[in-house]
Amino acid sequence: MYLDYYILENLLINYIIINCTTYITKIYTKKSKQICGAIIGTIYSVMYIYKDLEIFFTLPSKFIFFIVIVLISFNVTNKKDFFKILFNFYLVNIFISGSTYFIIYFTGISHMTISFFIICSYISCKLLKKIVNDFRLLKHIDDITKKIRIKILDKNIECIALLDSGNLLQDPISKSDVVIIKASLLENFLPENYNFEKMDMSDILSLTECLEPNLSSRVRIIPYKHVGDNNAGMILGIKADYLDVDNKKISNIILGISNFEDEGYSAILNPRILY
Repeated sequence: MYLDYYILENLLINYIIINCTTYITKIYTKKSKQICGAIIGTIYSVMYIYKDLEIFFTLPSKFIFFIVIVLISFNVTNKKDFFKILFNFYLVNIFISGSTYFIIYFTGISHMTISFFIICSYISCKLLKKIVNDFRLLKHIDDITKKIRIKILDKNIECIALLDSGNLLQDPISKSDVVIIKASLLENFLPENYNFEKMDMSDILSLTECLEPNLSSRVRIIPYKHVGDNNAGMILGIKADYLDVDNKKISNIILGISNFEDEGYSAILNPRILY
């Protein structure tokens, strides 16, 4: 194997592992730091080629390199985060390595190429992210409601939101998730006593003309269908600055305006938005 190909393979696979660890721990860091960590991991892999450097491949040396990569790749602010990242980084290495060789064994391919190793690592990373995401959803299945804060223009709106996986609405253009909220929450922005339930294109356009320019520029048209109903409808959408849930700010959120009546909550969001 040519050295440059070997370096490229290790660089990409190390980056995939670090990026996957970032997703799992939810301790996000700059791409530049992740790349630097991948470079250190690649340098260590290249050292395997040289017999004179065997001292670096003892168990203590490997552990030290693990620590160095973690400190370089992630924003470590306390001991708790450090051990959390270190533990997950180790598990991600085991999972991606194991699943990659399982794919190789399952496919029966005897002649390995660098691109095949990289593709296997990428597939393993996507699979692990999907598994972790499903576990997170199961973990919070009992949390039916959440207190949320919506920032739009210079206003902060606080309310209780129902977590409903049935809310699959998205902006068809940006693919941003839609959070359904009561129209009364935006009483400072929208006309009073307006029926937002059965709107068509002309209704949305005429309403947009009545809004302030800084708000009308945020208007989105969200198509929807009820289960068992072939007739499509439209919801007035307004882009929020961000959604704050559990001290986590989530951007690219559209507010779907509705006149629904329920005293227990004032918004409906899909729990996938939180994870």
